[in-house]
This record gives sequence, structure tokens and C-alpha cells, in this order.
Amino acid sequence: MSLRKRIVSQFEHPRGLLGRLVGLILSGRGSNLKRNRWTVEQLALQPGEAVLEVGCGPGVALELCLSQRGVRAVGVDHSALMIAQASRRNARAVKEGRVRLIEGTVEAIPAGLGPFDKMFSINVIQFVDRPAFVARAKALVKPGGMLATTYQPRHAKATRADAVKMADELTALLTQAGFADVRTRELELKPVPAVCVLARRG
Repeated sequence: MSLRKRIVSQFEHPRGLLGRLVGLILSGRGSNLKRNRWTVEQLALQPGEAVLEVGCGPGVALELCLSQRGVRAVGVDHSALMIAQASRRNARAVKEGRVRLIEGTVEAIPAGLGPFDKMFSINVIQFVDRPAFVARAKALVKPGGMLATTYQPRHAKATRADAVKMADELTALLTQAGFADVRTRELELKPVPAVCVLARRG
């Protein structure tokens, strides 16, 4: 496997020395920071709300959520390395009991932690079984709560059409699952834009 392919594979499951490099990229690259900030803005978090991030990585978006008064959060990631980085980045909130970090997949979230007011993911949807993800979201988000799924294609020769295709697929899946107010927003980024599909749990 070439070095490029090895690095790309790390974005799905960061581990080892290359995984540490991925963590630095996810927490430091300008486009990643903009994508995280923009996605959290779409959530319009309110004091007292509980939010879940699937694929929390090094905890950048969680930190933004927790900076808002009264918000509680859960972050899940199947990379032990990313959970460790997210724990360090959000050490104060961990100590205060405002955030819980779980190593595993979205299926590993204990039933007692939900339901959540808001649930979101950022560049995770391309790595998972999408119908299963939507079904799990419906079980974890409370009625009237919001799901936000952001995707920016990063593969070779990616285009805006790739982002739109994913948004259209998610829109169909969410509608079929009974979510309401399904809509797509777009953020202009380089080399291609990011899309965020928002939906309300019926």
C-alpha cells in the first residue's frame, strides 16, 4: 500500500503515528476548522440541550458545542487515539461531567444516554452503512430533535456533484425514515464545497 493510501485510510480509523498526524490535520487545517464551526452553527444549540457527535475525532466540534452555556455532550469514535485527543482537548468539561467520550461506533452508545436534542456528524457518513445510520439516528434523537450530517468529498478528483449526490441520497433515506423538514445547506470550501443535510425527527 502506498504512503498516500495509508494516510487516506487513517481518516477512517486513525491509529499509530500516522493517526497522530491525522489528528493534527483534523484539528489544524483551515478547511476542517471552518467545516466544524459551520456545522455546529447549524445546530443552533440552546442552554440545557444534550448533543451527540458521531465520529468526534480529536474533539474540535465538541469543544465548540461545550463552549455554549449549559450544553452537555457525548462524543463517540471508534479510534482510541481520537478519543484520547478529544479527552485532552475537552479536559475541563470531562472533569465537570459535561461530556462523555465513548470508544466505539454509534451502536455502542448506551440507551440511558439518550435521547438527544441534537445529533451530528462531520465527514463520517461516507464510511458507514447509511440506512443503518439513519435508523440509529431515529432511535437516538428525541421527537422534534435535529440531525445534521455534513459531508465534504475529499477523494481524488472530487467535485461538487459528489457532495450533491450524497445530499440527495441522505434526503431520500431521511424522508423514507419519517424525518421532517429535510433540507440541505452548502458551505463554499476548497477544493469542493461541503453540504450539511438537516432533518427534524418526527
